[in-house]
Amino acid sequence: MNVIPPLTIVNILRVLSMFKTYSHAELGSAAVFDEAGTHHWQFVELEVQHPWFYFELVRDYGDDIVGSMLMIPTVPILQQMLLELDERSWFAQAHLMSPSYLTGKPGWVMEALVEVSLVHDDLGMIDGCIYRVEGGGCYSIQYVDASSNLTNTELIFSAERDLRAG
Repeated sequence: MNVIPPLTIVNILRVLSMFKTYSHAELGSAAVFDEAGTHHWQFVELEVQHPWFYFELVRDYGDDIVGSMLMIPTVPILQQMLLELDERSWFAQAHLMSPSYLTGKPGWVMEALVEVSLVHDDLGMIDGCIYRVEGGGCYSIQYVDASSNLTNTELIFSAERDLRAG
């Protein structure tokens, strides 16, 4: 498992957003973007070098089934989105976007996400997340000593349980 020492930013990310937008990058209204309460951007900026999720959300409108990609910044937001899914909206794909410090590989890496779990160690010293990806990779942004016994406290996301084919 690749890990790094604890980051104080982790707790801050629960309330801050990760993607910055600029007014000059906002696309003007057009008939194609006629969904109330939405804004469309030419680009967004990622401010924090922290893992995030790239999910395909599929919506069944009855006469049409449409998929779109979501950039989800944190585990608490992923948890909330999972609660909001129903028989007419579901996740079809899930990926973890990881910075190089997490994977040990150059640059950002996109990997199919298998699982996200909350964990703690047997001493009660570590509370954090474990990200499991296809191919057996396992990452955490919390420092984990090789001798620590980690216990899953909650399975937040499971590809087997939470993904559905279109």
